[in-house]
Amino acid sequence: MKTELKVGIFAIIVIVLLSYMTFKISGLGVAWKKGYKLHVVFDNISGLDEKSRVKIAGVNAGVVGKVWLEEGKAKLTLLINPDVVIYEDAKASLRVSGLLGDKYLSVWAGTPSKQPLKEGGWIKNTESAADIDALANQLSSAASHISSLAEAFEEILGKSEKEAIRETLQNLKTLTKNFNEILAENREPLHNTLVRLEDFSRTLNDKGPGLIDDLSKAARGLREVIEDNRYAFNESVENIRGFSQSAENITQKIEKGEGTLGKLVHDDKLYDSFSKVSEGAGKSFDVVERLRTYMDFRTEYFTKDSEWKGYFDLTIQPRDDIYYILGVVSDPIGSSEFTRTIIDGVEERKEEIKREIEYSAQFAKRFEDFILRVGMLESTFGFGVDYLFHDDKGKISFNMWDFGDDEADADNAHIKVGLDYKIFKYLFISSGIDNLLNSNRRGIYVGGGLKFEDRDFKYILGLIP
Repeated sequence: MKTELKVGIFAIIVIVLLSYMTFKISGLGVAWKKGYKLHVVFDNISGLDEKSRVKIAGVNAGVVGKVWLEEGKAKLTLLINPDVVIYEDAKASLRVSGLLGDKYLSVWAGTPSKQPLKEGGWIKNTESAADIDALANQLSSAASHISSLAEAFEEILGKSEKEAIRETLQNLKTLTKNFNEILAENREPLHNTLVRLEDFSRTLNDKGPGLIDDLSKAARGLREVIEDNRYAFNESVENIRGFSQSAENITQKIEKGEGTLGKLVHDDKLYDSFSKVSEGAGKSFDVVERLRTYMDFRTEYFTKDSEWKGYFDLTIQPRDDIYYILGVVSDPIGSSEFTRTIIDGVEERKEEIKREIEYSAQFAKRFEDFILRVGMLESTFGFGVDYLFHDDKGKISFNMWDFGDDEADADNAHIKVGLDYKIFKYLFISSGIDNLLNSNRRGIYVGGGLKFEDRDFKYILGLIP
């Protein structure tokens, strides 16, 4: 091989390597595989150009196809690989990779529960990268403010201020020196003052006998006062002695177990009874405090009979999972009564449907979101199941009663399925299907009512033995 051929082969190898390194460092890679296009808008894409990489979770997912300016904002067309799915809540943001500071477009693909974006779709959630130039300008501005502050502080501590501080320190030094001189100069007067105090003590000691005479005179005066009021003092002492004797007698009776206090102290049964009464009263008070009562007023319109039906329920809740439900129902179609009449030898049977006031009394037990009820529904035996949802705002109910077919036009038991939903704090609406097993009475009902907690009614219940 000639030298020129060797040099040529070496040059070609170098060019290939340089091309590969250029593409690798710049992130351009190979040509984009055919996929679909998406669009996104940024306020600022400084450093991001066409052919920049689009990455999802750090993995290449496409390239920036086109960049143009419209209405003062940067709009980009993204060429996304066909096997990548991006959803409508996706988010795009600008990121920097490598030491060279190359920018790429990072995309969060979104949640699979949302609709995927199709050809020509827009990524609405964006996050622009921090502008390095703006940060540099802010740092420069902060440095300028710090410099101005230093200059201002230097001006405050100018030559005159420094001189004033120096004079203040000098004055403190002079004041300390003067105080020491005052102590030195007034040492003798201080000594004289102490001597005078010592002379006063000696004089007081010399006049001690006179003071004793004065105290003797005061004692004699006090003795004369006691002599003049001897009988009053004696009467007071007798009264105190009598009170002490009475107190002693009462104490002896209590110790012997006489009287109410004595029995209370010595009789264990009486003490135990008193303790049980106190304990029972405390438990009753705790039960009343824990008790919760709810009142429910509702009305329902039945499309089949074109009649209104009214309800009033009182719910007594001693615990979170136990309920007692007492109710009154105004039923426009209660029981039926048959009368027989004979006219010209022909018997005629007539059915009369009566409006009735019916009663309910149920026991309910809650298991998480389900409530099981059993007892009397509308004056007959029945049971029910409730399912609560949406933080107890909604309730789906199943009720079954009247197994004896006592209702008017009823051939089977009464089944009612309905939905209640609370739209305000106390107001709720309801709807459902009534009388599922009796086709001649089956129909839809709609209604609503009020349900609220009455905190005073529980204390009335607490007065019941």
